[in-house]
Amino acid sequence: MIHKIWMALFIIGITYSFITGRVDLVNQAILQGATSAVTLVFSLAGILIFWTGILQVANKAKMLDLLAILLMPVTKILYPKLSHDHAATKYLTTNMISNLLGLSSVATGSGIKAIRALQETNPDKTKPSFEMYTLLVVNTAGLALIPTTVITLRSTFNAINPTDVYLPIVLTASISLVIGLVVHNVWTRIKKVASSGTGGRSS
Repeated sequence: MIHKIWMALFIIGITYSFITGRVDLVNQAILQGATSAVTLVFSLAGILIFWTGILQVANKAKMLDLLAILLMPVTKILYPKLSHDHAATKYLTTNMISNLLGLSSVATGSGIKAIRALQETNPDKTKPSFEMYTLLVVNTAGLALIPTTVITLRSTFNAINPTDVYLPIVLTASISLVIGLVVHNVWTRIKKVASSGTGGRSS
C-alpha cells in the first residue's frame, strides 16, 4: 500500500511541475536527492562496517562469550526460562550489544539467528514463544546507550551539536522498553505462551 502512495505523490508532483512550468526545479531536486542519498549511504556504511568488524573480532577472541556471562543478570531478567547454554544465548547477547551501540542494522542479523535457535526448542512451532516476543519488544524499543546511527545522521547533515539528542533518545527508549516488557509479560501470562527455554509454559 505504501508504495502506491509514494507513486501517487511522485506522479502528482511531476504533473504539477509540468502544469506550473517548474520541471527544472524537479530535476534539481532529483539530483540533490540522489547526491544526498549516496552521501548518507557512505556515511552509514563506514560506521556500520567499523562496528561490525569490532563485533566479529570480539567473537573470534571469545569476547562475546565473556560479555554473555557479564550480561547474564540482564539476560536472566529478560529471558528467565532460557538456560545459559542455550544456542540462542550468544545471538541474544550480540543482538543486545548491537542495540546498545545503536547499530540496529547489525542487530537484525543476530536477531534472526536467535529466532531460528529459539524456534528449534519452541514446543509450539506454529506460534512465537515467550522469548521470541521478548526479543521483538527489546528490538522495537531500540534502547541505545550510544545512538551511533542517529548521531552519524545528524553529523552528516551538519547538525550544530549531533549529540544533543542523546538524553531524550535514552529516556524515551527506556520508558518504551519498560512499558513494552510489562505489557508483554502480562499478556503472555494471560495467553499462557510457551517458552523456548524449557518447553513448558511461561509463568
